Amino acid sequence: MNQRAGVKMERSLRRVIVCGGGLSGLAAAVTAAQAGAKVVLLEKAPSLGGTTVLSSGSVWTFTDYEAVREHIPDGDPALQWLVCETFDESRAWLESLGVKFKDIGRLAIHGHGHSIVPDEAIAILASRLLSLGGEIALQTALHSLLTHAGIVKGVRALHDGRMLERQADAVVLATGGFQGNPELIGRYIVSNPDNLLLRANPWSMGDGFLAATEIGAASSPGLDTFYGHALAAPPARLTFSRLSEATQFQGPLSVALNMQGLRFADESEGIGEEVLNQQLAQQPGGRGVYIVDDELMGQPPLAQGRGPLIRVIVDRARSIGAVVVEGRTLRELCKGLAEHGIPETRALATLTQFNDAMESGRTDELAPARKRFRRPLSKGPFYAVFVKAGITFTMGGLAIDEQARVLARAGGSSPYAPVPIERAYVDGSTAASTSVGEHYRQTPIPGLYAAGCDVGNISHSAYMGGLSAALCVGRVAGRNAALQSNYSGAK
Repeated sequence: MNQRAGVKMERSLRRVIVCGGGLSGLAAAVTAAQAGAKVVLLEKAPSLGGTTVLSSGSVWTFTDYEAVREHIPDGDPALQWLVCETFDESRAWLESLGVKFKDIGRLAIHGHGHSIVPDEAIAILASRLLSLGGEIALQTALHSLLTHAGIVKGVRALHDGRMLERQADAVVLATGGFQGNPELIGRYIVSNPDNLLLRANPWSMGDGFLAATEIGAASSPGLDTFYGHALAAPPARLTFSRLSEATQFQGPLSVALNMQGLRFADESEGIGEEVLNQQLAQQPGGRGVYIVDDELMGQPPLAQGRGPLIRVIVDRARSIGAVVVEGRTLRELCKGLAEHGIPETRALATLTQFNDAMESGRTDELAPARKRFRRPLSKGPFYAVFVKAGITFTMGGLAIDEQARVLARAGGSSPYAPVPIERAYVDGSTAASTSVGEHYRQTPIPGLYAAGCDVGNISHSAYMGGLSAALCVGRVAGRNAALQSNYSGAK
């Protein structure tokens, strides 16, 4: 274990406030408490768990750093290495607390996964925090950060209409990203926030991001990227308790058309459906259709032999009122699409062109091209599910270093002096900090840490596992919040 990435425990007498009670926040809180810190966890919602409890519980990541760099080259290499390096240790730590893991084997293109029961894991972490003397305050929302001489010294929080101040030696931000904030979605991701359906908890409104940037924190690259899946489009009946049943995982194997009857993306790009879904969000209304043939209906959606068959996914969509069009031929299918606003002639021409390219092998002549899962839609009947883009979490957020310290932005009114440093990578190479982004030259803000979806640019367009990053970075943030001495880089 590289000591720089690990979480070797010492003892602490520090006061730590953790803002957010999802997996990352609870991992940070328990780790800090195990190090001896007095921990207070503030959760905005009436209950703990955040978006973790709405997830499938898959805890996975890439098996090696080189694969991450191949598939997510625009993400932060140091943070990606951190997740790969600490994943096994972090999983073992959760198991030591009593969280049960089920091996689910190979996932996506690269990677090995395990699953947890989210509600049980959250309950175990919360119980352990309380047993270590920690405090949990529900319905208490972060408002702003308290600072003195450039050092974060606590938080202001809203509870029951009253503003509270809590002092601390360190604060960990784990408020879950900003996917629940239409204003921030419109600013960074898509001009019309209504193009996106929220497939996450509604409490993640960028509280940590806003509080930190207000005092001079740097934002990461990739603020315009997010993770999610397409959902069965309204009039499908969507509820938070049934988001998985509404999710249409078959996108990478399908032919995806927008409401103009045109392909708009390489459906197969990315690890799962995350890149296609981001492109769908940019289409008019964030809407389109995923089209498959009868042969695909008998396959699992990610082409790795895992998950329900596409037929089951389509049937679930139909059961909640989604528009599902069937046709014995592609021409008949397109007639049905026309009844719901997609031009028949254009849709048929698009599908015909796609099939011709697949059959001839001239797939690179398609615009957009198709890099994987190259096969025609040839075996009727054919099925089209009307879908709308969904957002689970934002990939951009606060810039941090490998110790989960939030970095200050350069210039302007920032009191934090930039510190150019040389960074070492897992392959033994070094690079000047400017080679991976200007924000990496910034001084950490003393006393401020971040984890989970408040951290930006671990994933970037493509995805390396949300729960794994939450767990690993949460552990590092909690350990360092408990044990590091504050210093001031203030002028």
